[in-house]
This record gives sequence, structure tokens and C-alpha cells, in this order.
Amino acid sequence: MSLDSLLSLPDIKFVFVGGKGGVGKTTSSSAIATLLAQYTGKRILLVSTDPAHSLSDAFRAEFSNVPTSPGIENLHVMEVDPTVTMQNELNKWAELAKDFSVGHNTDEDGSDGDGEGTDGMVQKIKQFQEWLSGIPGIDEATALSTAIQHIESNNYDLIVFDTAPTGHTLKLLQLPEILQAGIEKLQTWQSSLWGYWEVMKGMGSSASKKRVNAKETVATMLEEYKRGIQKVAMMLQDQQRTRFVVVCIAEYLSISETQRLLQELKKNKVRASHIIVNQLVIESALSKEELEQLESLAEVGSLQLNQSLLAKTVHACRLTTARKAIQETYLSQLKSFPETQEILGDICEVPLLAEEVTGNDALKKFAQFMIRDPPTVGDVATTEAKGTGPLRLYDSELEKKDAKTNHWTPHKGDAVRIKNLDKSGQYNGLEGTVVSALDAETNRCGIRVEYDGKMKVLALQMKNMDLLHEAKRAKSNDEGGVETKSTLSPEQTVNKAKALLDDPEIKALVESNPKYKDAVEDVLANPMNVMKYLGDPQMSPLISKAMSKFQF
Repeated sequence: MSLDSLLSLPDIKFVFVGGKGGVGKTTSSSAIATLLAQYTGKRILLVSTDPAHSLSDAFRAEFSNVPTSPGIENLHVMEVDPTVTMQNELNKWAELAKDFSVGHNTDEDGSDGDGEGTDGMVQKIKQFQEWLSGIPGIDEATALSTAIQHIESNNYDLIVFDTAPTGHTLKLLQLPEILQAGIEKLQTWQSSLWGYWEVMKGMGSSASKKRVNAKETVATMLEEYKRGIQKVAMMLQDQQRTRFVVVCIAEYLSISETQRLLQELKKNKVRASHIIVNQLVIESALSKEELEQLESLAEVGSLQLNQSLLAKTVHACRLTTARKAIQETYLSQLKSFPETQEILGDICEVPLLAEEVTGNDALKKFAQFMIRDPPTVGDVATTEAKGTGPLRLYDSELEKKDAKTNHWTPHKGDAVRIKNLDKSGQYNGLEGTVVSALDAETNRCGIRVEYDGKMKVLALQMKNMDLLHEAKRAKSNDEGGVETKSTLSPEQTVNKAKALLDDPEIKALVESNPKYKDAVEDVLANPMNVMKYLGDPQMSPLISKAMSKFQF
């Protein structure tokens, strides 16, 4: 039982190492990175995304957010603070808001101001900052997006992530679903921003060169951010390139948390391949029978030892034997979990060492306990093309996904978002429903939207809409044809959810708890804020009651 199979994976690009705090997670991730650098010949980058960085302590070196060699061939280490990374991202948007607000009443070229449009642009950018910073786990996602760029730059072949403790990891696992909602939100922001841009132009303002550049920057940043978070979601669930190594010790709290983590990994389609069980005394400690023999010898004085030394020896053996019994119980329990049955051969048992594991030599020695028959450099094949140019991960998959969306055929009930209208920019970003099929001659279809409190039907071309989701379609029992059932657009869903507040039970529940009331007001002000309450146990009664009454 070892990590040999991890070292032999041909196309692996990302290894996540996670577990409960205090079980040797950082030491294990450092050892894994050292093994990969030594036995695969690949260029390894070890990254800490834990705000309480310990890699510097593990290697007895100083690391920062710039990759640095610890003195081991093929290995570089960096410590990324997700909070700082996220703040830098927010600062970029703050600078853009300043660019749009320059010369609120008078442009730099002396032309008349465009206050209404400028205010709209600035407000939208600030709202985007607030929304972005409120997504659970978005700081880790931003840090991971940066890490992917290191692989794509072809500076490294494989990244090992020393993650934050389990609670942070669980937020990370939920990101793909949250980020999908975020991607749709990004598209809404972009369409809305361009709507305000059209207002600015329509008011006769000759936009300053700085604002024109800012618009181009916004477009580029939004697209890059969209691609970046899409790639993070795909990376986490990549069954070929990504593995998750769980670290634990053979004690109740750690084993229980390990089972929950394995369940969440499976639920979120993240492939757990190995488990490292640290600090074991099972092999070295006396058995119960051996301890009894030692105690018997000590009792009758058969051992020619100093009595004080003898007493300490017996006590030390009692401690390790008791610890051995505890560890055997929980190690057996770990191996009996349904979640571990497919990886029983990849549970790596590491002994408790007499010395601390810090510094390059100690890490290399510790790493040897994790392997049995490792590959030699050059034995690990790969199907990835080798080269000196940039490596584009997931771009082909994303292009296929975009192509599928672009070649969609509208059907009644499909939900869409309007975009790229030049003369009627006020409709950009609005969500609507297809009410008439695509006309072959005009290449237009009818889209029903709500604008300024009134329902309107717009005849739009395919280039002016993005598919949000298709209407549900099922076979008709009578004719065998296709029956279309209209689904609610996100805006209609929000309106329906608001109507729940008039339900007597919901109203009473909200009034009974100030936290519920504050949360409802927060979500009404910005519906995307619902994300931060979904994982809050104190909000569970209200959410459960609301969901039981909500009809999608």
C-alpha cells in the first residue's frame, strides 16, 4: 500500500492534498511534491492555498507568491494567499470604475458630460465587485485560476496543492455549481454594461479615449474571468488530469471527517485516489501479549535494570501499545467504509517518527515511507504533447460547448438573454422567453420580455440572444409528438420566490427570527446573495420550508 500508482499516472496535472488540520497535511503534500520531482522527471510546482502558510516551515525556507526552488531539482514552491489574490482582482475593477467616473460632468476632451450613462457604468462595476466578493470559495477559485496559468504557460508539468483544512476544501468542491451560476451572472453584467455604454453614446457624448480603452478592458477581463472560472470547475472534476489525496490519522475525529470528505468528493465528481494515514505505531509498538510479558519480567525483577528506568520503559510501552489498539480499531474502520473499497490498495500507512520532519533531507526520508516500487525517470509515459509553447487546458472543451450553444435552434418556452443590440441597447441583458419559432426567411423569432413594467415581444435574430436553458420537452401520450412545457426564466423564478413572503407560515417564520429577516432583505436587494446562505445551518429551517412550498 503506497503512492506508487500516483507517480505512474501519465497525464496527471493536478494533485490536491487535503484533510483535517493537524494530521500532517502540509508535510505530506511536501513529501508528495518531492517524490514527483524525484521519480517522474516532471517540473513540479507546490502551491499552498492555506492562508496559514506552513510550506516555509516544512522546507525551512522562505517562500512567497513567486515560485522559488527549495534546493530540490525539478521542484518550485509558492505560497498564495487567496484573500490577497481576490483583493487584487477587486482592485482591478475599482480602477476601471475610476476610469469611467473621470470627468463626471465634462469629458477630458471638453465635451458635454454623460452623467446618467457614467453613473450606470460605475454602479454596475461596483455591484459586480460586491457580488464577486460574496461568493463562497471564490477566493480559492481565483487562486486556482492563477495556478492553471502556470501549467498553461508550460513552465511546469504538474501542480501539487496544499489546501486549507477540510471546511475550506468543502467550499472549493461546491464551486463548479456555484461558478456556473456565476458565469451566467457575468454574462448579465456584460450585457448590462454595454447597455449603459450605448446610453452614454446615445446622449451625444464623444467618449474619452480613456473610457474607450476601459470598455475594451472590461470586455477582455470579463471574458478572461469567465474562462478562468470555467476552467477551475473543469479542473476539479477532471477524471484524467486531477487527483485528490486525503490525509488523516487513525483517530475517531479524523477518520469521521475523512469519511465525510470522501463522500463530498464523490458527490462533487472529484476523484479521490489515495489516503495517507500518518503517525502510526502499529508496526513498532508491543502487542498486548508482549507488553504482558514485559510487565511480568519487570514485576519479578528478572531484568537487570535501574528500577526508575525500568518503570519508565514499561510506562512508555503501555502508552504505545494502547495507542496501537486505538489505531488498529480506526484503521480497520477506515478500510471498511464504502467510500474506500475502490482504493484499498492505495491507502498509504506512514509510521510515527522519532524526529520532526522539516528541511529537505527530512522530507526526502519521510517520503520514502510512502513508496515501495517507484518508477524510474523516463518510465512514466504521457499522451500530452511535449513542447516549448503554451499549453491550452480545456480550451477545446469550452469551444465545443460554445459551439453547441451557438448552433441551438429556438423552441417555444426556451429562456434566453438578449445581447448585442446596437440601436436598442436598453434591452441588452434582459431575460426573455421564446414565444414563436424561428422564421426561415427572416431568421428571427419572437422573444417576450418585460421592460419598464410592460410585456413586449421583440423579433430578434439568433446573433442577438444567448440560450439560458431549454424548455422541458416530453413525448405526448396521444400523438407521440413533442409537447413543450415552458420553464421559468431566472427573473420569473425570483419573482415567484418573492411571492412566498406572503405565505402565512413563511411570514411567521421570518418575523420570529431577526437573522431570517436580515437575510431576506439582503437577498431581495441582491438575489445572488442567496448563495452565501445556502450552506448556513441556522438558515436551514427557513430554506427547507420555502423549498417545500416553491413550485419550479
